Amino acid sequence: MSGGADNCVKPSDLNNVEWLFPETTKNFERLVLQYKGYCGWTLVQQNILLIPGNADIGVMRYQNRHYVFSSKQAAYEFASDPDSYIIMVAECAKKSPELIQLLELHAQFATITPYSQGRDQGKMIEKPITKCDAGIQTEVHPIESNIVKSYEWNEWELRRKAIKLANLRNKVTHSAQTNLSNLRRDNVTQVYLPKESETQTLQSTGTNVPRPQTFLAGIRGGMRKTTVMTKVDLTQDVDQT
Repeated sequence: MSGGADNCVKPSDLNNVEWLFPETTKNFERLVLQYKGYCGWTLVQQNILLIPGNADIGVMRYQNRHYVFSSKQAAYEFASDPDSYIIMVAECAKKSPELIQLLELHAQFATITPYSQGRDQGKMIEKPITKCDAGIQTEVHPIESNIVKSYEWNEWELRRKAIKLANLRNKVTHSAQTNLSNLRRDNVTQVYLPKESETQTLQSTGTNVPRPQTFLAGIRGGMRKTTVMTKVDLTQDVDQT
């Protein structure tokens, strides 16, 4: 924005406040501006819209505080009722609390400490919340469990066990043993299973004997009345096979 004769505020139009201009004010650029130099009128009228103010239009001095505006119309409307607009800016900050630190509205919110007056200057008063992935490994059962299975919380159950033990004192156990069951017990024996073994030689030998053959002659008879049977051995010798 550029300030000109038409865009500048005329002090004669508004006599209830004081106006400062660059050409008439010494150290004009060192003035501490309210709302960090943002236009308070735009903040209220445009639904918390942050627009930097133009100091060339004119700086309004009200209750020792300096205000700048984005346009001549904004300056006139704000200067017509400064107290109402200051309250409305505070209401906007209540709806958006981040504006309290941004616009430095600590005078209107006395319970909030400015950044510059914090314990660590240059750092945020409330540390930002950071998120990261983390893992941890622990023992499955770091503390050994001590479970007493004989524990009973029921008083009637304890009484029942006490009566049972008292009755056992008057009981006698009888047993009998016969000759067949005397000193009898279960025996278990474990043995190694037999192994299969084989032997292989370097030479294979064999024997082939001749097949015995015998011929009987004269069984059928002949011309003679007396039959004579003759046995002929036809088996070959081992040398001939």
